[in-house]
Amino acid sequence: MHQMSEDSFDRLPDPLILVIFNSVADIKTLIRCRAVSKRFNSLVPQAETLVLKVDRVISTDSDGSFFLSFLKSIFRSLHHIISPKSLPIQPRPHNSPTQILRGFDRIRNLEIELPGGDLCLEKGAVLKWKAEFGKRLKSCVIMGYRGLGEGEELDFGGDMDGGLKVRVVWTISALIAASARHYLLRELIREHRELERLVLRDRDGEGTVVMDREALREDKSRTKVPAVQMRMRHEPLLELEGCGVRMGGATLVVVTPIKDGRKTGTEEAGLVCDAFEGMFGEAARTLLKTRTYLLEMNSF
Repeated sequence: MHQMSEDSFDRLPDPLILVIFNSVADIKTLIRCRAVSKRFNSLVPQAETLVLKVDRVISTDSDGSFFLSFLKSIFRSLHHIISPKSLPIQPRPHNSPTQILRGFDRIRNLEIELPGGDLCLEKGAVLKWKAEFGKRLKSCVIMGYRGLGEGEELDFGGDMDGGLKVRVVWTISALIAASARHYLLRELIREHRELERLVLRDRDGEGTVVMDREALREDKSRTKVPAVQMRMRHEPLLELEGCGVRMGGATLVVVTPIKDGRKTGTEEAGLVCDAFEGMFGEAARTLLKTRTYLLEMNSF
């Protein structure tokens, strides 16, 4: 009778259960697993691969809150340059990833999903970006457009200068957003020195920050964007045959540190292909074949 009531799951060794927990990854699910048994309660904190989906997020310290408010004021100022309309006030979030993750002590690979993007753009405009950090910014690939459709009404001007201001604002906004997300994670990184890879993305698919082992070992009080070169490509009306749509004001920007020198065509294509999929991937690959404009920006 005792043998029949025995839970067969208890026969599994701890390392195998941890493999299962690492495959589950979702933190909310793992936290519920802790209530199953004393054994699960002791093993869940040892999970090494985690995915945290945050409904609302805020830094746990006042400096972080001030910095976030300051960055939001910059975003508003940049938005007013290209579209002088009042922006809705975003509700103040309340949960910190740092607090949620304090119950785990062996995290190696962590993915955090934020509730939404950071940028406020003109109506119809969409911007996506991916930034990779080592000891400093390694690269940032930015892809955006001002409208989708099938008619000539999507033509926002054929010359490069016509919308250059908009494209520069997009680039600076994406770099500030990447820097802000990196900065707001500093406390989490200090508490989890065992981290080897951290990916921070948002539910809207706007931006992604990737931090490798080198970046996670750096302990800086703030994130500094080095002097960079921006290789910009633009088409006022881009035909996407695979998707069957026209993309108005299509723009691709590849940002890399000046110190690293100019990327080869193959290296640049690798960064772009790794950053985007689907419609954005097709648009980015098509733009790689167009004329390039080189701009430089000082560190900030």
